[in-house]
Amino acid sequence: MSKRDCYEVLGVNKSASDKEIKKAYKKLAMKYHPDRNPDNPVAENNFREVKSAYEIVGDEEKRQQYDDFGHGAFDENGQGRHGGFGQQGGGFDDMFGGMFGQRQQQQQRYQPQPEKGTDIIATVDISLEEAVEGCVQEIKLPNNPILLEVTIPAGIDDGQRVRVNGKGNPGTLGAPHGDLIVEVKLVKHDVFRREGRDLYCFIETPFTTAALGGSLKVPTFAGHLNMKIPQGTQAGRKFRIKGKGIKAMQGDLVGDLIYEVTITTPTDLSYHQRDLLEQLAETL
Repeated sequence: MSKRDCYEVLGVNKSASDKEIKKAYKKLAMKYHPDRNPDNPVAENNFREVKSAYEIVGDEEKRQQYDDFGHGAFDENGQGRHGGFGQQGGGFDDMFGGMFGQRQQQQQRYQPQPEKGTDIIATVDISLEEAVEGCVQEIKLPNNPILLEVTIPAGIDDGQRVRVNGKGNPGTLGAPHGDLIVEVKLVKHDVFRREGRDLYCFIETPFTTAALGGSLKVPTFAGHLNMKIPQGTQAGRKFRIKGKGIKAMQGDLVGDLIYEVTITTPTDLSYHQRDLLEQLAETL
């Protein structure tokens, strides 16, 4: 049975450049690849034909021989540079040995190979205190009644992940298990707001303290402390306490604790208080 023209198989002209030939081969090889066409003998034959054609015209020396002698340059009866049975270009054994060798390589290529198991992704909600101090969370794995304890490191932030090696799905043909990946979701805190390693907190300041100055009791994770409020403090002013924020999950850097002032305005004034404020307003 006569073989199809290599250029026709690849769908290019005889004058096509190497780049055009390579592009056409990639497109057809992807189209007919056995992985995309399982149990399809027609696609498999087309793939072999395309591959065989490219092995000839995709090689500069072989392409020249093919242009001069056609397929005869590569079989035992051809008069091209590869010669016949007794010539240096290779005889019956070389040709069929190569054919069977390629077939064996293809069979080995498409045999099932061991593959590592896929990862399991789990989500866990933790409080800001747990993120700052670190904690241990129990994770339920699919199809496993036993809870797995996972250590959440101190300093972890919202959206960051902890990887536990070998606790994912099993691999195939003896390959290792995948990993368990635990993604952290930070629960909104009633007092503090986290931004990176810094903690923010609003402090309600009476307008008299803001105007006259004084001391204000403010919260921290370790209790409370007294903060000095300077005279004439305005709403939105920020006070920063160095090193009272969150320690980085890796390294020694520690963020700051930042207080932002909000002014508390009284809503239920007595007659006397109102009179005093009116007198103050007149002086201002």
